[in-house]
Order: sequence, then structure tokens, then C-alpha cells
Amino acid sequence: MPTTRHDLAAAFAATGRNHPYLAFTLNSLCNLDCVFCKPRCMPDYGHKDRPLTITDYAAIAAEAGTWKIRKAHCSGGEPTLRADILDVIAGLADGLGSGAAIGMTSHGNLRRGLSVEKLRDAGLTYLNLSLHSLDPERSATIMGGGDPRTTLSTLDDALSLGLQVKINCVLQRTYLDDAFAVAELARELPVAVRLIELQNIGPAQALFDTEFISEADVRDRLHEWFAGAGEVSRDQLGVRSPGQYFRPDGWAGSIGFISNSSCATCSDANRIKITPTGVARPCILHNRDIPLKSHLADDTLDDAFAHLFQAMLDRNTNDAWQGFHYVDYDLRWDRMERPEGAPVLPLLPVLTTGTTQSSCTRASAGEQ
Repeated sequence: MPTTRHDLAAAFAATGRNHPYLAFTLNSLCNLDCVFCKPRCMPDYGHKDRPLTITDYAAIAAEAGTWKIRKAHCSGGEPTLRADILDVIAGLADGLGSGAAIGMTSHGNLRRGLSVEKLRDAGLTYLNLSLHSLDPERSATIMGGGDPRTTLSTLDDALSLGLQVKINCVLQRTYLDDAFAVAELARELPVAVRLIELQNIGPAQALFDTEFISEADVRDRLHEWFAGAGEVSRDQLGVRSPGQYFRPDGWAGSIGFISNSSCATCSDANRIKITPTGVARPCILHNRDIPLKSHLADDTLDDAFAHLFQAMLDRNTNDAWQGFHYVDYDLRWDRMERPEGAPVLPLLPVLTTGTTQSSCTRASAGEQ
């Protein structure tokens, strides 16, 4: 079994999977209230525990950099609601070093005083925008507020400043034409639109039976777009998770799918999720979550990262993993009840998690 940083990194590289990246949930707060997310109904909304500080983020990124991690992604909640968001991004960029990819998922309705230019100057290199309809009224119904015209303005600003842009659009039967209109933005714009299957988890359970539509069904409806479409490499798009992206003939951008309901495998999982208060979670099925605050205090982050790398290496040979997952609705925040799992790795203080299963023949994309 590999024991050193070099050996663990080499062993991970030998699997052929993409190198791990950091996926930070910066908060659980949001000023919108999407029908399939509804953060305000969650028991930990506002997370009473003290969140990580700017110094903490910089220290975690600096340790990650020694493990050759060169990407960090920030989400929420709505991460731009943090008053210190620019400092957090700058700390991550400095910690990971020159050439690192620093990204963020946002609804794009930025608060007063914050701009894409300021985010870019702090170190942001790409932006994922949540956009589910171009119609203001229907968008407000889906997202509980906001304005898609403001999001599109944010998109234009990001492209003009040289940031890579991806658009996340959740598929619902009622709003399928809206999703197709969002996808068609890629006809003229160099963006990657990701059509995301609804998941039967959290608040979306109330919608799932009537609103779910699969990737396969959507592909059939859009067959004219995909006929003869060329596949776009993940490296070209700055995407390091599984999934296929296609550029229809003559289009400036691409369309991909995140299909964790009809296709919930994790054959290329490489995300290290870190909650607002610093709990590191390598996967929904992993029952050895690692609270990082004690390692920050004791200057033992190298031990925590060794544990995380070993956890991902052990995934494929550990029966607890089952080879399946759903995306991380219940991994994002801190204080949700998590079922106890059987211990699989020793020594470090942990939180526990349960399992959820599904199957498919093709890997699906992650959040990034």
C-alpha cells in the first residue's frame, strides 16, 4: 500500500483517472430558492457552526498544491453572498499556484459592488452560471426570483474578460422548451451548456415523478442537433469530470449532460468536497469524512490529504462503495443527519455517511 505523498499521487495517476480537485461549498445561503434545491428548507440552513476563514482556505489550497492539485471550484448556496468572496478566491489561487483553475457556480445576479471583473482580478478563471429559462417570468417561477437577463449580462462580461463559461440548466418536462432555448445559446456563444437531469433527492422528490426526463429522451428530441456533431474534449472545455460534450455542426459552443439519475456511476470520480465548516468528503458513499479544522490547528493537513487520496484509491475495491453514487445534495453542507456506515479506514476522526445506488453503462458529469 502506498504511504508517501509521492507514492499516493503516483498510485492515483496509475488508475488513469483525472487528478483530484477541490470542490468547496462556501455557504448554504442563497437569495433565490430554486424549486429543486430550496436551501431554506434544509435543517442546517445558515449553518450555525463557524465557517472556514480566508486563512483556512489559503492553507488548504497550499497543501493541495503540494499534492499537484491545480483546481478549486466554489459553490454554495450562492457563493457571491460571502462578503469575503474575493479574498477567498485570491487565497485559493495563491495556494494552488500559477496556472491553477479557479471556478465558481453562481446564478449570476451579482450583489451590488461585486463584478465579474473583480472576480477575475482576484483569480477566477471560469464561471458556471445557473440558467433554467430565458423568460423572466418562468425563470422566476423556477428559481424563486432573479432575472435571466442579468445572468446573460454576467455571461457576456465573463466572456469579454476571457473567462471560460459553462451554463447549468436543470431539465424539467414542464420547462423543456425553456431548457432547449438555453441550450441554443451555444449556437452563437463559445459556452458549454450542461443539461442536468432532475434527481429524486431532497426537495426535488416532490417534482420527480412528473418532471423527470432522461438524457436519452432529450437526445431523441434533439437528434437533429446531435446528428454529425463532433465530440469536444474535456481538456478543451476545462472539464475534469466524466461525461461527453458535443458541438453541433456550425455551433460556437457545446452541449453536454449531467445525468446522475439515469446514469449514476462514479468511474472517474475525482472531487474532494469540502463543506463550509471544513468537513472533507471524498464521496457520498465514503464513510470516513474528515473534519479539517483540527488538522489546520495542528498543522497536519498532509495526513488529511494522505487519507483522502487513499480513500479514493480504495473506492473500487471496497464493497461499501458499490460502484454507484448520486451527486452531492447531502454532501454540500454541515449539519444534516447522516446514517452510520461500516468503518473502512482507520485512525482519523470522521463523520459517517450512508449509500445510495443506481447503475448505467456510461459515466456522467460532475458539478464543476
